[in-house]
Amino acid sequence: LCGINPPMLVKVDHVTKSFGPKTALKDVSFSVPAGQLCGLLGPNGAGKTTLFRLLMGILKATKGTLSIDSLDAFEERVAVKRLVGFLPDEPIFYSYLSGREVLELSAAMHGLAVQETMDRIYPLSVRLQLSEDLDAYAEDYSRGMKKKLGLLLSLLHQPKLLILDEPTNGLDVESTYLFYDLMLEESQRGTTVLFSTHLMDQVAKLCSHAVIINKGQLVAKGSLNELRSTFDE
Repeated sequence: LCGINPPMLVKVDHVTKSFGPKTALKDVSFSVPAGQLCGLLGPNGAGKTTLFRLLMGILKATKGTLSIDSLDAFEERVAVKRLVGFLPDEPIFYSYLSGREVLELSAAMHGLAVQETMDRIYPLSVRLQLSEDLDAYAEDYSRGMKKKLGLLLSLLHQPKLLILDEPTNGLDVESTYLFYDLMLEESQRGTTVLFSTHLMDQVAKLCSHAVIINKGQLVAKGSLNELRSTFDE
């Protein structure tokens, strides 16, 4: 994913991650320039979630390094979290907090002006058809509603980078297309977006570039045009 001009916001350099005898990722290297909408494509179990957990500093690489905006993803993970909005595949929320309280707590933890942030994010909650459920307990939300609340959380602090793990899993068709629109809008605004999927059509609809992994190993990387020509040969 080599761009001559834009700086590389995400760098994954010869990363291996083992869990005991099991190797989840093996010698994976790629980079994502600032401002790009990049798809991480691979079947379930390919290692996509492990890679995202490494980028978020939740896990430490067995070998190799990962950096976001020149910050070490593990050693400087507190600073990294200020730059990144992360949507896990299965968002989990505190018990007995409403959706609104989850958002307010997260805004406060980011050091944001809570009411101002809530006012800014409210129109997006309306667009996501979640505004009428903000005062219900978040843990009682359906999977799709949890995904929507998780997306709102990831956007609260206007991050440089969005990392979205299977963002449309559990969403109906209408919500899936809404997520597509929001990802494209964020990218056009200059936000770098890296999202994982096992669906090639999602990558083809949204991305200029993609990284393909399978069984923990890099299969291909590059622009969609390059990848198409590679696989057509």
